[in-house]
Amino acid sequence: MRKISRVAVWRTAGLAALAALTVAGIGSGALTASAASSSGSASKIVTWAEAPNSGPNYISPVSGSTYFTTSNLSQFSEFIYRPLYWFGDSGKPVLNDSLSLAAPPTYSNNNKTVTINLKHWVWSNGAPITARDVTFWMNVLKAAVSPGAANVGNASAPGPSWGAYVPGLFPDNVTSYTATGTYTVVMQLNASYNPTWFTYNELSQITPMPQASWDKTSATSPVGNYDQTVPGTATAGALAVAQYINVESQDTSTYATNPMWQVVSGPFKVAAYNISGYVKLVPNTRYSGPVKPDVKAFEEIPFTSTTSEFNELKAGDLTIGYLPQEDYSQLKELKHSGFTSNYWDIYSTNYMPYDFSNAQAGPIFKQLYVRQAMQSLVNQKQIIKDYYVGGTGKVNNGPVPNTPNNPFLTKLEANQNGVYPYDPAKAVALLKDHGWTVNKGGTSVCSRAGTGATDCGAGITQGEKLQFSFLYASVGNVFTDEMTSLVSGWKQQAGIDAVVKTPEPFGDVVGNAYTPGYSWQLDNWGAGWIYAPDYLPTGEELWETGATSNTGNYDNAEANALIKATTTASTAKAEITAIDKYENYLADQLPVLWMPNAPQALTVYNTKLTGFVPQGIFDVLYPENYRLS
Repeated sequence: MRKISRVAVWRTAGLAALAALTVAGIGSGALTASAASSSGSASKIVTWAEAPNSGPNYISPVSGSTYFTTSNLSQFSEFIYRPLYWFGDSGKPVLNDSLSLAAPPTYSNNNKTVTINLKHWVWSNGAPITARDVTFWMNVLKAAVSPGAANVGNASAPGPSWGAYVPGLFPDNVTSYTATGTYTVVMQLNASYNPTWFTYNELSQITPMPQASWDKTSATSPVGNYDQTVPGTATAGALAVAQYINVESQDTSTYATNPMWQVVSGPFKVAAYNISGYVKLVPNTRYSGPVKPDVKAFEEIPFTSTTSEFNELKAGDLTIGYLPQEDYSQLKELKHSGFTSNYWDIYSTNYMPYDFSNAQAGPIFKQLYVRQAMQSLVNQKQIIKDYYVGGTGKVNNGPVPNTPNNPFLTKLEANQNGVYPYDPAKAVALLKDHGWTVNKGGTSVCSRAGTGATDCGAGITQGEKLQFSFLYASVGNVFTDEMTSLVSGWKQQAGIDAVVKTPEPFGDVVGNAYTPGYSWQLDNWGAGWIYAPDYLPTGEELWETGATSNTGNYDNAEANALIKATTTASTAKAEITAIDKYENYLADQLPVLWMPNAPQALTVYNTKLTGFVPQGIFDVLYPENYRLS
């Protein structure tokens, strides 16, 4: 997702968005800033506080859904391996040409042919970044999403895959890709696509990889052209290469020592790493980008609680941290101590996925009136007031981010009174009107089974309880209080019985959400989805049937058709119209339980640090811009 996270995932998920925003102390820090660097900002070392229990644990840019999080991508591997196209410019969700490895693509042949010209950047070993490095990525990516990829090589590994994969879309919709010159790649597509969509959501997935260093099938094999033997042929060399990269990525102990990870394209390379999440990055002196790093090192500091993070912040041992909700009153004191603050706004939508494929709860969740009732019991305005830093945030009604302002947000979705405003009486009426005996404070039961307009609905039996399991991340007391209040409201006001499973660490909750057959029925890792690498909020990665990041297995033919229309719109106006129809439909249909959107955090940083704002709206950091006076 990215979850957060990029889960976050993402790129869910990845995504520890609210973790940095709402959690409270749960223990001592795993590694304090002072332990990581005794010299601090005086030696041009910038230290940045990770959200609790959310350090990076995967380094390759080809990551499956389990690792498809902002912690691994936006806040780690993209410092080291730059995507072909970079998005985000001065706080706006647009293509950033100056930070891209290639010039903007050109489209021809009725938008069926795409030509990419690289800018002659170099790897850290001095070798040029060429079209071969792009086709290497494509070959490995096609292998990673091929059937049976997870069963190749190391059986204990989760297997190479791709968290942004949607069957039928990238890379499936590319019929051929050819290096027509040292720095030129030409792609042929299987249909005419909207060029903006294809650039923002398809080409955005490409990260050139150093073919001359990584094209191997094992740590001891020589470098070759194994990737050019693709799935379906006699020897699936590309699949073996994908598995090799995946296995090496899971060996976190070698991130700072494995020569494989020392050939980089980004502004930094890894100098130190430990399993607690501590990362030390040092400048890549051959970085080709327009802004060269000025700091001596950039250190990511892990913590197990916001209490320990705040103590380090007050002690002056962090250059960049965040202010936990429970310490908001101390902002003035921090500003007197040489810090300033900035809200970190993220281009995201916050939600909890239902598991529509679950044998027990799936038939209940598939009833729109049940989802309407549950959404009507989410008091978003009160949640923002009680649980979000400084009471900041906006009511969230659908899939398109409502901050920062963007041309795709409809009046319906932007409505701060809610598409389904808080209304316990309506929730009860919806259930009663569809055959449920509502037991406030207990558990409601189906008293009129059947598929008629006033019955409980298909798959729900007579006497069945309105009950399901609920898993959420153990990211601290404030977040737990928010979830406890929500669960209590469901039960007390409408007899909707959410049985809370033992909360688990953020990374485990994200991983479980993407694990087929795991026994969750409603899931909340606390952040929803940051739009990256699907920078245009058209939703195919999240809601289209069969998409990898469609964690709840939402399946709706009308939604699929509306999403497809966003990918083929021929003009900018038609594109906005298509996205409007899609987002209004999902705001009405509730494929997930929408939760309020809020800033990632109230970031607090040393006044001696410049080049820090505006913060990256895709949850990415720009340490190459940082300057310490």
